[in-house]
Amino acid sequence: MKRLYGWGIVRSMFIAYKNLFRKKITVQYPFKKLTLPERARWAVEPIFNEAGETKCTACLICERACPDFIIKIDTHTDEDKTKHIDAWNYDIGACMMCGLCVEACPFDAIQMGHNYELARTDPSTLSIKLLEGVLASKGKQRPAAPANIDKPEEKPAEKGGLDG
Repeated sequence: MKRLYGWGIVRSMFIAYKNLFRKKITVQYPFKKLTLPERARWAVEPIFNEAGETKCTACLICERACPDFIIKIDTHTDEDKTKHIDAWNYDIGACMMCGLCVEACPFDAIQMGHNYELARTDPSTLSIKLLEGVLASKGKQRPAAPANIDKPEEKPAEKGGLDG
């Protein structure tokens, strides 16, 4: 089939004419802000209980689950085997907001925040400390594991395979 010369120009003019009378969708950002959906994912935030204490138990699972290795948790263990958080560092500039750290946390101690204004003028401020000496400064012991965590059941060995 032979294409007509100038057909692309005619199609683009039709699209431009159609969009000329369409409702405006641009938002004047600093003055007006869109309401984001509840499931929008942005920077990680710690969750605190009613007493103002963090739910974090320093289990380091979120640090291991992070594919970008941007979560660094410094902890120390006392003689009575209780863990305390010295620092919980998070690099906003390198985070891809995937939420894997939040999904991996068994204590629901962190969440994806709703603050999307994460731009910084100074690159040194992209690395923030979410919790710094929180449990160590209060002298609190880590919280006990929640009762609703499902523990894997031991399955009996199945017969079959090479030996049976």
